[in-house]
Amino acid sequence: MDTPVGDIAFINGKVITGGFEPSTATGVAIRLGRIAAVGSDSEVRAAIGPHTEVIDLKGRTIAPGLNDAHCHPMWVGLGMTTVNCASPPNATVADIVQRIAERVRATPTGGWVMGRGYDQARLDDQRHPTRYDLDPVSPNNPVIVVRACGHIAAVNSRALELAGIDRNTPDPEGGTIDRDAHGEPTGVVREAAQTLVRSVMPEPTKEQLQAALIAAGNDFLSKGVTSVAEAGIYNPTQMRAYVDLRNEGRLPVRTYLMMMIDEMLDHMIALGIRTGFGDEWLRIGPAKFFLDGSIGGRTARMSRPYEGEESNVGLWMDDPEAMKARFVRAHKAGFQCCAHAIGDAAITLLLDAYEQALAEDPRPDHRHRIEHCSIVDLEMVRRIKRVGAVPIPGTSFLYAFQNAYIQNLGMERIRYAYGMNTYYEHGIVAAASTDAPVVSTSATIGLQTMLTRRSEEGQVLWEEEAVSLEEAVRAYSYNGAYASFEERIKGTLEVGKLGDAVVFETDISAVPAHQVGAVQVDLTIADGRIVYDREAAGRATAQ
Repeated sequence: MDTPVGDIAFINGKVITGGFEPSTATGVAIRLGRIAAVGSDSEVRAAIGPHTEVIDLKGRTIAPGLNDAHCHPMWVGLGMTTVNCASPPNATVADIVQRIAERVRATPTGGWVMGRGYDQARLDDQRHPTRYDLDPVSPNNPVIVVRACGHIAAVNSRALELAGIDRNTPDPEGGTIDRDAHGEPTGVVREAAQTLVRSVMPEPTKEQLQAALIAAGNDFLSKGVTSVAEAGIYNPTQMRAYVDLRNEGRLPVRTYLMMMIDEMLDHMIALGIRTGFGDEWLRIGPAKFFLDGSIGGRTARMSRPYEGEESNVGLWMDDPEAMKARFVRAHKAGFQCCAHAIGDAAITLLLDAYEQALAEDPRPDHRHRIEHCSIVDLEMVRRIKRVGAVPIPGTSFLYAFQNAYIQNLGMERIRYAYGMNTYYEHGIVAAASTDAPVVSTSATIGLQTMLTRRSEEGQVLWEEEAVSLEEAVRAYSYNGAYASFEERIKGTLEVGKLGDAVVFETDISAVPAHQVGAVQVDLTIADGRIVYDREAAGRATAQ
């Protein structure tokens, strides 16, 4: 089904085009779903038709529709029904347990109870929940509480029992099972060890996934985000959920799909499908694999040990040479490639793989990606430039997790973490992302963090990496489009491009940088249609 297109114009505002320099334009016209004019009010009025809706911005800022280059819409939507274990509102493990207890009381006996979002570095206890915390409130229901990063979970004894995990269960390849002084599992499962638990949990149906995608998409639209990259399609049911929504004209945001190499690559190769297949609303993206874990969970693969743990340099998800071979194969099959790579050792391995693939099968414009690309040094940045890779920094991570980064790695090793200024200085296109639900879907928090390098607590980390408002918006618009080979059709407010835009509640350039995260979105426009209206949403909520 074709998506309807709109005919709308905006005047008397401040325009951020997605370019590097401030714009003098005051308006934008969109006709038949495409941008028809960007310029002065008179230039915009000259481009409109007799039935064009004209909106007076009254000094508000209009910018390109934002692009979250790495997130998990399925899990954002599904997570809306799970227990909120984040901090705030939870200050202690006991607070989390109380919320789990409330959900257990509302859940039939034997039903799974799921929570998400805790970060031990932000809890007063400075530790993970364990089965010893969860068991007293959940004797008959399996419970899983997932850390904010998604790489660690705490489960109760009932969940361990269903998963067949006991003191004799070996650590799986690419994962660990935490054990107490007596060798008994504590309930904390890291990386691939989570799979043992998830394998006995019920899989969401296509209909549940579709409902989750619509809920998540509407949330993204309320943040001014019109395009996303879904960071993992694992099975045909997930694929059908997306395709059917697109065919029915119900997909809320434009989506670029990362296809998991182990689960989906063979299917794609057999069908002759590769990166780029699809349309402006739903497109096949890169082939993806996980190389390592997270910094907060101390499982990201590092070249040197974590602070205070001389034997811990993190985890590989598989044998390094086997992982490299996966990328070479995906590259030769015509795919853009990408990997979750956070630690410096993981990023180095990924660059090795890309160099090998390009040596064996040269491709001038591959745009292979580095998802998160967290811990680098200056020489690695230069190597990223030489290889032509596209970093996808988690631009809100330093807002949410800065304390954990400092605790686990120290200040010097995170000098270039999510260093947007350094990327710009080296001519590297780095695309902003949230990794939601790891952090909030809020794009303005991402903009604020790029502008200030401030954590939620107000601590500034390596302010040399702060960028201008125009550079931050470009990272969240054009750069994301570039990372999906779509910069010719979206990412900037330019004549002929898709009519996607966001209207902020004020002139965002006049807002102090450390307050940008609080700026709300008044309107979100896709194909020239208003797809989110804060005033209308407020009226609906009040009713």
